[in-house]
Amino acid sequence: MIEKEGECKMTRKIVIIGGVAGGATAATRLRRLNENDEIVLFEKGEYISFANCGLPYHIGGTIKNREDLLLQTVVGMGEQYNLDIRNFSEVTAINTKNKTVTVKNVKTNETYIEHYDKLIISTGAKAIIPPIEGLDKTDNVFSLRNIPDMDKIKLYIKEYKVKQATVVGGGFIGLEMMENLTKLGVQVHLVEMSDQVMPNIDFELAQILHAQMGLHNVNLTLGDGLKAFKKNGKQLQLTSGKLIDTDLTILAIGVTPESSLAEEAGI
Repeated sequence: MIEKEGECKMTRKIVIIGGVAGGATAATRLRRLNENDEIVLFEKGEYISFANCGLPYHIGGTIKNREDLLLQTVVGMGEQYNLDIRNFSEVTAINTKNKTVTVKNVKTNETYIEHYDKLIISTGAKAIIPPIEGLDKTDNVFSLRNIPDMDKIKLYIKEYKVKQATVVGGGFIGLEMMENLTKLGVQVHLVEMSDQVMPNIDFELAQILHAQMGLHNVNLTLGDGLKAFKKNGKQLQLTSGKLIDTDLTILAIGVTPESSLAEEAGI
């Protein structure tokens, strides 16, 4: 409780689980609304604020400097907004009765309990990775959600001199990865289960995209899905039986809410 000029204001301890767009934005907005609240932000990964939409374009070389993707640093944001930001900190459990969270330092594996008055869960989404036959025997299959994913894909392309790649899924991320792999001189095959890419636009508009893909020598397969990985991921078998040889596969078939922490807490 803080007294100022005859007023009595209650201060709160607000804990935010997750950084980037949701959590970091909530933290800065809360600070603007109240200068006195204690705000603690936990982020499992290293980066608390980065340009998600730019990830494919760094892989393709349009965004040349990796640092250009990093919007805020832990130290810079913490000092600017008076926030207690703890990266490499995974919240593993929520106790709503006692108003506590269990936090694990992912570097040291040490755990501790943190109390809160108010809790914001901003754990975002995770890539959908179906239990596809043969997936466990691959090391050339990736999804793209964050900076570490981007680094892995970029390194694999360089190390293994990828010549041909397959993108599974024709949504935003799928098309952006297709575009940037093509810019790198990689022969791209795109597989989409529906009868058009970008299912959220009109079929007639999608034909323009299909035509552009053809002009850039992208092999487009519509109305077919991925059934199995063969030859340790070097060959894909589609539902139709069609086989595709590939050096690299990007799974971009969508996301699902990362809600397990809330569900386990009974929220």
